[in-house]
Amino acid sequence: MKNKKLIIPIIICCLVIIVALVLLFINGRGEKEGISLISLDINPSIEISLTKNEKVRSVVALNDDAKAVVEDDLVGQQLDYVLDRIADKVIEKGYTDGDRVVVIVNADGDFDNDFVERKLIDAFDRRQMVTEVIKVDNINAEDEEIAKKYNISRAKASYINSIKKDNENISIDDMIDKPANELKETKERGRYCDSGYTLEGDFCSKPIGVEEPLSGVVCQVGYYDYNNMCYEEVGSEEGVNYICPDDRELNGDKCTRTFTMDADPIYECEKGSLPKDNEIIKSGMSRNICIDKTNAQAPKLRCLYNSGHIMIGGKCYNGPAPVINGGCPNGDKLVNGWCYSLDNEDQWQCPDGNIYEKSKGTYVELCPDTFTYTQPTLTGYKCPDGFEVKDKKCIREEVEDAQLERVCRSGYTLVDNGRCINLNSKISKTNGYYCENEHARLEDNQCVIYEFIEAKHK
Repeated sequence: MKNKKLIIPIIICCLVIIVALVLLFINGRGEKEGISLISLDINPSIEISLTKNEKVRSVVALNDDAKAVVEDDLVGQQLDYVLDRIADKVIEKGYTDGDRVVVIVNADGDFDNDFVERKLIDAFDRRQMVTEVIKVDNINAEDEEIAKKYNISRAKASYINSIKKDNENISIDDMIDKPANELKETKERGRYCDSGYTLEGDFCSKPIGVEEPLSGVVCQVGYYDYNNMCYEEVGSEEGVNYICPDDRELNGDKCTRTFTMDADPIYECEKGSLPKDNEIIKSGMSRNICIDKTNAQAPKLRCLYNSGHIMIGGKCYNGPAPVINGGCPNGDKLVNGWCYSLDNEDQWQCPDGNIYEKSKGTYVELCPDTFTYTQPTLTGYKCPDGFEVKDKKCIREEVEDAQLERVCRSGYTLVDNGRCINLNSKISKTNGYYCENEHARLEDNQCVIYEFIEAKHK
């Protein structure tokens, strides 16, 4: 009986342990199966894992920018709290585009992209930030490989991969360090910059130097000098209408400019050939004429007989000069008691009477007046390279992407160079610093000089 009394408690303990282990296994398995993974990319690349009840299990900083944003005490907190903390750090570290933030998102698990989008918009909206969310729906094996290789989020890897597939000239290496707002510009407008440059509209910028600022009466940061007053300024936004420069015409979402000039006629000759640029033809005769030199004559040597010139042995001699001491000096020829010297200024004459002098470079091998001239046949028209022949005209059409107009949010007015100012919020200029160099910007009381080059285009 004593043994039976001992066995029963032992059995009960074993059953309790078994049940506990089963429940622990089931609970652990269920929790693991309920884990969702969220990829966020502004430029900081972050991955967040959380449970079904939105409790954050881990926050991983995938790049150096993310390490400045992710804090150590986020694990175990609710997702809303974590996103609030991340939003504060993103704004504090300057990873926004003014008062606008662009985020690339992918959610995998119990929560979809729409859920994450609402959470992000709420977090940044509480901080008066405009939020644009780029939702990446599908992550493939190639995206996973890119994310692992470059230590970026899967969402950003997938988005970069889609840009690369749109334009084979774009290098993935050049896109890795680009923030989400710049990647969005490249995706939508096709313009991009090499690594180290930042896309700004149609140009790429890169800091290349620093110089000391000048002091004077200026507008403080956040205000724009307009009509000698300082008005509160915000960045302009893209509108819905496309616009083109004044010298181009808008066709859909393209800007076109047409160059037109007269086409050059193409002539062919039945006999002879068209004159070359260096050929001499009769004065006043059109250059569009056929020249046949088959029976042409060469010029003949002509001596100036009325000036005492005579021809001896096919050469012209100049004279006469008297004989001195019974002879002619310098090897001159004695003819009929007079001395004649060789004339190096030979003159050659064509049937039309034109004189050509060899020593002066005007000699011609054939006399133009002995050519046969006939009218050529018009066979077509030609244009310079890059032009197309249309109706006797040379046409070249340049096409480029039109730009979306810049607009301002409610309460702001568009002024110079796409700037948005609040005409009801103005202050006077104060003593401060400014940069004299037009390519410099005042940053932390230093003038940072930038290099600007035209952005590449797919």
